[in-house]
Amino acid sequence: MKKIMIVCIMAAFAACKQPAQKQDKTPIENSADKTVYTCPMHPEVAELKPGTCPKCGMDLVAKED
Repeated sequence: MKKIMIVCIMAAFAACKQPAQKQDKTPIENSADKTVYTCPMHPEVAELKPGTCPKCGMDLVAKED
């Protein structure tokens, strides 16, 4: 009985799980004449102005071409 209950609960959580949202934006790297700042530890983070990484808090650095 416990196994059936656990399986039902797991199925309910799996059904309620929302899919990850896709970014429909144009990648920042394609912006012409703009300096792109990125995190040394998380290269997928790209911003158009200096600041800190939202994942780890490190300072963003200018991306080299």
